[in-house]
Amino acid sequence: MRDINEVDLRLVDTTILLVFLGVMRHRKATAVAHEMGLTQPAVSHALKRLRNLYDDPLFLRRAHGLEPTSLAIELEPKVRRIVRLISETLQGSEQFDPASAATDLRIGAFDYELTGIIPKLVAQLRNDSPNINVHAFPLHNLEALEALVQGQIDLSLGYFDFPLNNETAFVAEELYSEQYVLAGRRGHPLFGSEATHEQIATANHLLISPYGPIRNLVDHALHLQGYKRNIKTIVPSLFAALSIVENSDLVVTLPQRVAWENANRFNISHRPLPIEGGAFKLHTVRHIRDAKNPLHIWLTDKLRTVISD
Repeated sequence: MRDINEVDLRLVDTTILLVFLGVMRHRKATAVAHEMGLTQPAVSHALKRLRNLYDDPLFLRRAHGLEPTSLAIELEPKVRRIVRLISETLQGSEQFDPASAATDLRIGAFDYELTGIIPKLVAQLRNDSPNINVHAFPLHNLEALEALVQGQIDLSLGYFDFPLNNETAFVAEELYSEQYVLAGRRGHPLFGSEATHEQIATANHLLISPYGPIRNLVDHALHLQGYKRNIKTIVPSLFAALSIVENSDLVVTLPQRVAWENANRFNISHRPLPIEGGAFKLHTVRHIRDAKNPLHIWLTDKLRTVISD
């Protein structure tokens, strides 16, 4: 008698596995032949191959039919798992059920998304998918793309420079288009009337950046008009910036959604910027290996729902 792990896989095919399961179920070769559309000699030949493979009779002839040996009883759940796995592989991915799924989602996102979108996603998942956990990481652009390549995160959310570096390695989907606005404390003198490019550029600005001084779309647009933003303070996070802005004469450029959602919480007001080119697009990006992963497809759809609410 040989264990299943010692069997030469080259001698195994799905037909003999299905015949084995059929005999375990019906205990009669004629019933298996009828069910599978085989001749009885073909079923007998498959059983002979199985006996040779395992060096065991597997089924003993009795008056009531074929009685499985102890090895056959031991093999049945293993063979059933093998057949099920082959079937699932041929049919493609299993349908994803978010209500019953239990997994961890690793999402890379920058400050705006961590404070504006991730909390809404977590709130929905707690109601709809209580066994799906969210692990968020403060990764942005190139850092996020590298984490995707290394398999450290499942999906990244945010603004990316397009075309992506090695674009064929990623799947990017647009979530929405966003516009920068100028925000400051309520009663700030810059918000009393229409502001010129010069007034906006020379105002005392706060910049949100964990990497130090950077140029964004607003800087580029002002530069085209011959102006440079007067940056006085740099902080790494959104909430620190809003706390400073609501208690000072500093102003800050923010995505419009962020300004809307935090206007009352931080006692700030905001206004459109009188410049062209202040718009940008928010994307989800995942690695190409997960292009057809039902979990990642579902997550992208869920993010669209969260954003539209």
